[in-house]
Amino acid sequence: MNKKTILFSGVTMILLVIGLWYFGFFNRFNYLTAKNDIAKNTPQKIWIGELIISPRDMNKISAKYGFENIGFGCVVSTTELNGIEIYNAQIEKYLTKINGTAWKSNYIKELDSLTKLKQQEWKDKFN
Repeated sequence: MNKKTILFSGVTMILLVIGLWYFGFFNRFNYLTAKNDIAKNTPQKIWIGELIISPRDMNKISAKYGFENIGFGCVVSTTELNGIEIYNAQIEKYLTKINGTAWKSNYIKELDSLTKLKQQEWKDKFN
């Protein structure tokens, strides 16, 4: 091999690794782990930031839609965020396939009701 071929191969490999890193392929949640979780029938929805209701409470609702909620936390890097967005997109496609197109709006309505109940519990507790 000549020097030009080696240089081209090296630059291509570096760009490939940077691309994979940027899209979250070296993080826990990414396209491949979404496909793996779907194959194992253990899909999860990843939530970022502070949540009003806990993932455990959310799981009471999400169980009937066939997934589990995971709270990731507030501090997220760009690569983790990219991986999580790709992961969640694949999971949502799968859930739409098994639950129909209206599942997400129904789920959000149920979450809103649960959130209002939790907020009322907190008001009653501290007032």
